[in-house]
Amino acid sequence: MKFKELMSFPATEAGKIDIDELILNLPSTPIDVLEQFYQDHGRNEQFHEQYAELDIHNLKWELVNLTFNEISCATIFSSFQRWVDACYIKSRRVSTDLNWKLIGHTDQTVENWKYNHTWNRSPIFLELNCKLHLVEGHSRFGCLRGLVSEGLIPSNRTHKIWLAKIV
Repeated sequence: MKFKELMSFPATEAGKIDIDELILNLPSTPIDVLEQFYQDHGRNEQFHEQYAELDIHNLKWELVNLTFNEISCATIFSSFQRWVDACYIKSRRVSTDLNWKLIGHTDQTVENWKYNHTWNRSPIFLELNCKLHLVEGHSRFGCLRGLVSEGLIPSNRTHKIWLAKIV
């Protein structure tokens, strides 16, 4: 099944693809991936620009631990680069103002960054041509970049990510 075929799936009034339909059609895909990638973005024009021809039945998903050093070189779709950069700049201010709330997300997210030094939900990456590509989690990735650049999180600390390899 190609990513573009998700457009034919039933959706909610908010435009999200019906999760039960996704579970039925992609039973070996982790629910977190179904929600973050397919349900939330299966009808998103920018995602179809990138992934329309991606065969999502041939993806093997795994939750892995990688260091920032290992994920920092991931490619990012050019339309999302400004968003990643904005989150990077915003999170860098945490070190100068000593205020973790500058990250600007929910209280739960801020607390998780402050005390656990990682995201509270694993972002989505694909391995394409032996390189990592960030699919979903651009705010989280930008935030981590900023916090690492200011020494608030060590670059060798591990973070859980969902990683798909084409099989």
